[in-house]
Amino acid sequence: MTLQVLKDRMLGAQIAVMSRLAETRDRTRTALTRLARGERGQTPTEYLMIVGFMAVVIVVVFLIWYWNNVKSEAQTWSKNVQNAIKGGNVKP
Repeated sequence: MTLQVLKDRMLGAQIAVMSRLAETRDRTRTALTRLARGERGQTPTEYLMIVGFMAVVIVVVFLIWYWNNVKSEAQTWSKNVQNAIKGGNVKP
Protein backbone atom coordinates (compact mmCIF):
# COMPACT_ATOMS: atom_id res chain seq x y z
CA MET A 1 0.00 0.00 0.00
CA THR A 2 1.19 3.41 -0.82
CA LEU A 3 1.12 6.39 1.45
CA GLN A 4 -1.53 8.08 -0.67
CA VAL A 5 -3.88 5.08 -0.32
CA LEU A 6 -3.46 5.17 3.46
CA LYS A 7 -4.17 8.91 3.52
CA ASP A 8 -7.29 8.41 1.39
CA ARG A 9 -8.57 5.64 3.68
CA MET A 10 -7.87 7.74 6.75
CA LEU A 11 -9.69 10.69 5.19
CA GLY A 12 -12.63 8.41 4.34
CA ALA A 13 -12.78 7.15 7.92
CA GLN A 14 -12.65 10.72 9.25
CA ILE A 15 -15.48 11.76 6.93
CA ALA A 16 -17.56 8.76 8.07
CA VAL A 17 -17.02 9.63 11.74
CA MET A 18 -17.89 13.28 11.15
CA SER A 19 -21.06 12.26 9.27
CA ARG A 20 -22.16 10.02 12.13
CA LEU A 21 -21.47 12.78 14.66
CA ALA A 22 -23.53 15.22 12.60
CA GLU A 23 -26.41 12.74 12.40
CA THR A 24 -26.24 12.15 16.16
CA ARG A 25 -26.17 15.90 16.79
CA ASP A 26 -29.22 16.41 14.58
CA ARG A 27 -31.16 13.59 16.25
CA THR A 28 -30.27 14.93 19.71
CA ARG A 29 -31.30 18.46 18.74
CA THR A 30 -34.61 17.18 17.34
CA ALA A 31 -35.32 15.14 20.47
CA LEU A 32 -34.51 18.06 22.78
CA THR A 33 -36.68 20.40 20.72
CA ARG A 34 -39.59 17.98 20.94
CA LEU A 35 -39.04 17.60 24.67
CA ALA A 36 -38.94 21.37 25.21
CA ARG A 37 -42.05 22.01 23.14
CA GLY A 38 -44.00 18.99 24.34
CA GLU A 39 -46.92 19.53 26.64
CA ARG A 40 -47.07 16.07 28.10
CA GLY A 41 -47.07 16.11 31.88
CA GLN A 42 -48.52 19.59 32.19
CA THR A 43 -52.12 18.47 32.25
CA PRO A 44 -51.96 16.54 35.57
CA THR A 45 -50.17 19.46 37.20
CA GLU A 46 -52.76 21.91 35.96
CA TYR A 47 -55.59 19.70 37.20
CA LEU A 48 -53.91 19.42 40.60
CA MET A 49 -53.60 23.20 40.82
CA ILE A 50 -57.28 23.64 39.95
CA VAL A 51 -58.33 21.09 42.58
CA GLY A 52 -56.14 22.78 45.19
CA PHE A 53 -57.62 26.18 44.38
CA MET A 54 -61.14 24.77 44.62
CA ALA A 55 -60.32 23.26 48.03
CA VAL A 56 -59.08 26.62 49.30
CA VAL A 57 -62.22 28.35 48.05
CA ILE A 58 -64.46 25.74 49.72
CA VAL A 59 -62.66 26.09 53.06
CA VAL A 60 -62.87 29.89 52.92
CA VAL A 61 -66.59 29.81 52.06
CA PHE A 62 -67.21 27.34 54.88
CA LEU A 63 -65.35 29.50 57.39
CA ILE A 64 -67.12 32.69 56.33
CA TRP A 65 -70.71 31.45 56.17
CA TYR A 66 -71.02 28.33 58.32
CA TRP A 67 -68.43 28.66 61.08
CA ASN A 68 -70.77 30.37 63.54
CA ASN A 69 -73.24 27.49 63.17
CA VAL A 70 -70.63 24.77 63.63
CA LYS A 71 -68.24 26.47 66.07
CA SER A 72 -69.68 25.01 69.30
CA GLU A 73 -69.81 21.48 67.88
CA ALA A 74 -66.24 21.79 66.60
CA GLN A 75 -65.04 22.95 70.01
CA THR A 76 -66.82 20.05 71.72
CA TRP A 77 -65.34 17.58 69.26
CA SER A 78 -61.87 19.10 69.76
CA LYS A 79 -62.16 18.76 73.55
CA ASN A 80 -63.29 15.14 73.20
CA VAL A 81 -60.29 14.36 70.98
CA GLN A 82 -57.89 16.04 73.41
CA ASN A 83 -59.44 14.11 76.29
CA ALA A 84 -59.13 10.83 74.38
CA ILE A 85 -55.47 11.52 73.55
CA LYS A 86 -54.68 12.30 77.16
CA GLY A 87 -56.52 9.16 78.25
CA GLY A 88 -59.16 10.98 80.28
CA ASN A 89 -61.81 8.28 79.75
CA VAL A 90 -59.51 5.34 80.48
CA LYS A 91 -60.47 3.45 83.60
CA PRO A 92 -57.80 1.43 85.38
